[in-house]
Amino acid sequence: MKIRHRAIVVAAVAGIAITGAAPAMAATASVTSPKPSAGASGGSTSGTTASFSAQGTLAALNGLKLSLAGDNGTTAVTVDPKAAVTLDGNTAKLLSLPIGAQVKLSGGTTGGVSVATRVDATSVRPFIAAGSVAGVDLEDRTISVTPLLAGEQATPKTYPVATDAKITLDGKAVALSALPVRAHLVVLGNVTSGTYSAKSLTAVSRWQLNLSGTVSALDAAKGTVTVNSKGAAVKLNVNPNATIQVNGAKVTLANLPIGATVNLTGIESTTGAQVAGITAKISPAKAFPARTLGRERFGVSGGCGTGPGPDRRPPGRPRSCPCRPSQ
Repeated sequence: MKIRHRAIVVAAVAGIAITGAAPAMAATASVTSPKPSAGASGGSTSGTTASFSAQGTLAALNGLKLSLAGDNGTTAVTVDPKAAVTLDGNTAKLLSLPIGAQVKLSGGTTGGVSVATRVDATSVRPFIAAGSVAGVDLEDRTISVTPLLAGEQATPKTYPVATDAKITLDGKAVALSALPVRAHLVVLGNVTSGTYSAKSLTAVSRWQLNLSGTVSALDAAKGTVTVNSKGAAVKLNVNPNATIQVNGAKVTLANLPIGATVNLTGIESTTGAQVAGITAKISPAKAFPARTLGRERFGVSGGCGTGPGPDRRPPGRPRSCPCRPSQ
């Protein structure tokens, strides 16, 4: 159902999901034990070069010196001026590497000083997406999301979900398989070298309904009302205990006039929507004085008569008509 309140839903769900920071990137900074180069014998000496490798998140870059951050702290490494540097598989300059990139280093250690002769980096940036669940693929571990504010024909976007992703539904931790179609959610994650990975899925199965439009049809027996809103006809179930007012006066659903301008409130969920309140207004041109019983006492035309005046009974209608006081 496409209705205007979805921007509010997005903000509400995003408020649950975003706590002030993007999801932390899983990264470690580690350095392998130096290994003597070919031809070296015995222990390492001041003139012996040993190979080394390191990987982690680029935390700082200053000239030919960089720092990699990870779970075990920060590792500082000097880069050879002639080092081979790549970013997302393409040749790059060392100073063009973005902070936060995932970096793998290799090089040599001489006299306790490590110098990297190769730097391979992959760019990592956070992303956020808000939408409704279009489908879940458990085999590929992906989720398809239809943007909430897009058109009806919008194509869902599919995101791979990390195995350690945090997934919640209505505030409770759940498995990916528990997310129902049409649930509203916010997806947080990382994009590494153009590849998306969802790290957090925050979903809700119920949200506030707020719809405005014009009444085009109603079925009091079945408890439904149809409202034209922005060119679309939306049929909704009305709670039997719903509060309905027309021009400030309480009425039943059966007395809700066709053509009235209404604002509907209630709850929408993955299984449908239910209206809890209807506030209707009709223009003075359609309203008659509240003189009679039935629908006309609310200032609504359509009682026994066909127009304003002291006696609205159609020809042949006896004065004992129940829609008017006895005269």
